[in-house]
Amino acid sequence: MRTIIAMIRFLIRAIWSLVWGLFWTLALSFALVVGVLFFSGKTGSGIDGVSRAAQTVVTQVDAYFHRTGPMLSQGSPSAQEGLATDGHTSTGARWDQATAKVYLDPAMDETFTLAYEEALESWNQTGAFTFQLVTSEEEADILLTEMDDSTVSAAGEAESQTNVLTHRFKRVIVRLNRYYLLNKQYNYSHQRIVNTAEHELGHAIGLDHNEEESVMQSAGSFYSIQARDIEAVRQLYKESE
Repeated sequence: MRTIIAMIRFLIRAIWSLVWGLFWTLALSFALVVGVLFFSGKTGSGIDGVSRAAQTVVTQVDAYFHRTGPMLSQGSPSAQEGLATDGHTSTGARWDQATAKVYLDPAMDETFTLAYEEALESWNQTGAFTFQLVTSEEEADILLTEMDDSTVSAAGEAESQTNVLTHRFKRVIVRLNRYYLLNKQYNYSHQRIVNTAEHELGHAIGLDHNEEESVMQSAGSFYSIQARDIEAVRQLYKESE
């Protein structure tokens, strides 16, 4: 009997030591990765930067185990890390002039309609590019709509048709992914959704990802349109002025 009790105590101690050791290993690993992200400057500075770095790590761990979360790209980036983040690949394309006609899909969720409208207004207020709303999809250069796809590791996407000879856009379809943006698990605020819309519209203008404090930051939808984004658009369309 004493032997059995001794064995049970030994197993309890061994299990406790294993669990405690695992806990500290995970905690230290988490702190290390958060530190690396923070000091890399990709998540901003100060307490907000640390918080964003922690959110990024949590999102990526969740995405790894569930195979559904958005990847760190903004997409962007995700569980709320990042998703302004997407799988955008640079094409070097833009419109011929710093203006484009856009059509809002009337069938999409009202949350996205409002987010798109705010994002369009924000870009128009910069004076660097003008989006003109039209009432017919056929006359639009850009279609703003939604998707609901867990197999796409992105909160949004901008799919473009480009003239490979002139490097000019022919048509762009922007989609916000409701699977992430309207999913309570990912806890996206309205402002984060608007930032995601601004990010994808940035791609529709011709902007690529960067790792600065920018609406085009690949790590996520943490920033709205910044002065550097406005200047990037002006430089992109400088020759068309």
